[in-house]
Amino acid sequence: MSHPWRRLVSVTSRLDISQIQPLGAYAAKRCPVRVQLDVLRPCEPAEPPPFQRFQFDAGGAFESAIVDSLTTDADGNWVVVAAAADRSERERITLEAMEAETPVIIGGRLPPDATGRRVGEPDLLVWHDAGYVPIDIKHHSTLNEDDEGLVRCSPLHEPFPAAAVGHSGSRRNHRGDALQLAHYVAMLRAAEAASAAPLGGIVGREGVVVWYDLTEPLWITPAKSDGRRRKLRSTFEVYDFEFGFRCDIAATAVAHLEDRAVALLVEPMRSAECSGCPWRVHCDPIVEAPPGDTSLLPKVRYAGWRALRDIGIRDRRQVTSLDLTTALLIAEDIPVAEWLAAAESAPPQTEIAELRSRSPKQIAALETLGFATAADIVARLDPVTARLSGRWVPEAIIAAHAISGSAPVYRRPGVTAVEVPRCDIEIDIDMENTFDGVYMWGALVTDRVRSGAVASGYRSFHTWQAMTAATERAVFDEFWSWLQASLATCRRRGLTVRCFVWHEPAENAQLRRVTRGDAELRDAVEALIQSELWVDLRRVFLTQLTTGEGTGLKAIAPLAGFAWDVEDPGGAMSMVYHGIATADESDEALRYRKWLVEYNRGDVMATAQVRNWMTTTEFPALDALS
Repeated sequence: MSHPWRRLVSVTSRLDISQIQPLGAYAAKRCPVRVQLDVLRPCEPAEPPPFQRFQFDAGGAFESAIVDSLTTDADGNWVVVAAAADRSERERITLEAMEAETPVIIGGRLPPDATGRRVGEPDLLVWHDAGYVPIDIKHHSTLNEDDEGLVRCSPLHEPFPAAAVGHSGSRRNHRGDALQLAHYVAMLRAAEAASAAPLGGIVGREGVVVWYDLTEPLWITPAKSDGRRRKLRSTFEVYDFEFGFRCDIAATAVAHLEDRAVALLVEPMRSAECSGCPWRVHCDPIVEAPPGDTSLLPKVRYAGWRALRDIGIRDRRQVTSLDLTTALLIAEDIPVAEWLAAAESAPPQTEIAELRSRSPKQIAALETLGFATAADIVARLDPVTARLSGRWVPEAIIAAHAISGSAPVYRRPGVTAVEVPRCDIEIDIDMENTFDGVYMWGALVTDRVRSGAVASGYRSFHTWQAMTAATERAVFDEFWSWLQASLATCRRRGLTVRCFVWHEPAENAQLRRVTRGDAELRDAVEALIQSELWVDLRRVFLTQLTTGEGTGLKAIAPLAGFAWDVEDPGGAMSMVYHGIATADESDEALRYRKWLVEYNRGDVMATAQVRNWMTTTEFPALDALS
């Protein structure tokens, strides 16, 4: 029987892809430039950085634990393929198991899809509705358990769609996970073994199978090449495009190796994948060559990078030629190009309310910025900037001006003086976590009025025991009891007090997660982080100042003159070192325990120093945008 969804997992490549090496399940979600460089191999690939190796190891250990759990509970009819090391042997065993309609196949390798140029190894294949659906194991959360509602999930010991029951919360939609599942379904279809149901499952840290309907419209994508319109598309639709695009990239790269006159399809740009990519040694010098690629600007992702190239802008300096006023209107979803067209065809003194009388909100926005007539629009709005769209545009222009200036930090347009919340007692807070939970809460108390109400200085609340829910909660309870007592003391003494963090979503998420299931404590936590006592200093910085580059604490604190006492400070490395620190009681473990405490102390001291710097420094304005 033919099913309508099956046409959505074809290959939309426009080129002959018969000569490319088959692509794996990561290809559709991977940076297109990496796919191209995997073919070209322009240099020796770099080794994975330590944190990426740590992620691989942690993910592998998690997958092994899930597989061990599955094989322990396995029905006698289940097949485990992972023990066969040879690829061709694994493919043979998997194919035989599928032909026998084995209920669950663990660790299989699907027969290569020669026509579609695909290879893949789903962690599980389960029989459902006259065929197989894939399941993959991922070392991350798959559910928002605090959300209202129910998600259909299957227990590990019965990993079938038919065994799904309601699990409280909502699904965390991971685009990359869903694209991998679509890849496996495409391979199953090529092997004529796909289920009639367009499903795929993910086993995450919650230990249940969370199901995706791959035909469900989930992903917002551009509907036109200029990105002005958006459309909600299904996983199959997105996969079909993304995989086909990467097939074209690989085919073109193969042709380029044979004939250098063949132009490559993609160019290097900065993305979230760069730090762990083996080809970063090739791309980084290209992207960072002065004045720097536009993808180095905050908020500029692929769609924005592509849109800038389409209007002839390729570097950060060129972005400064764009108009901020036009960009601010664009960010408010005002069709600037249409206003320009209307103004250019009208008498100069025509009032703007007469140009597009059915757009009262847009008229109000223009009037707020001082536009009164058609002549104002023609004189002040830029037709080149008007070709762009999105809220990222003004931020890119501001950042480009900042990075092109001579000062490291500027006041944002419209900010006449930087305001920073200050109080009698200031408590800087920072937490350290691994994939398994929070093992440390650190706090720095600054008594600005020398009241003696709360002991000044740094203190940490931590554990080096194995991370379990119990040990994590014990550390939190100690920290929370101290914090509540400190706040209460300040209230009794009539002292003003605030808690400062850098980028509150990190701390807030962990506070809410750790206190889940304890309604009274959760309410107390929520009351604190929603109050004026809880201050995200990064937000205070972002709304008033700009560097034109990153706003992580490790980027901003050095501008304030701060330096960490430990080598290579960073949250990623702290996870690596935590693994060493908790492995045993060796001298090396003790040394890294000290490193972790000193690193956390540095973070809270850095936040305090940035606050003082913001309070006492006269930052210049971005004159070009004033």
